Amino acid sequence: MRSRGADLLPTRFGYDEAARALVIEWSDGVTQRIPFGVLRRACPCAACKGEFGYAGRFATDPQLRPGEDELADISLVGAYGLNVVWADGHNTGIYTFESLRHLGGDPD
Repeated sequence: MRSRGADLLPTRFGYDEAARALVIEWSDGVTQRIPFGVLRRACPCAACKGEFGYAGRFATDPQLRPGEDELADISLVGAYGLNVVWADGHNTGIYTFESLRHLGGDPD
């Protein structure tokens, strides 16, 4: 497995609508595609992931509803992550670069 040090950053990000995936090119030359459904189910916000005894949206109902896995926009958040806006209006999850690299699977 390659190192996932603090200097590992995306050099480009976008989405492939036909493949329904977030595309991230990393500073170590790796390109990963994360399917929209995988990305949405991994939303780190309190409503989706849960917190302090609250199970969260996908723990109680894992099925995706219309618009929940349709990416509307993505934007950089500081020097540590990406914010994703979904077609259903959900936009509170900030995905850290480390979590995105993990979601994209082992590039080796």
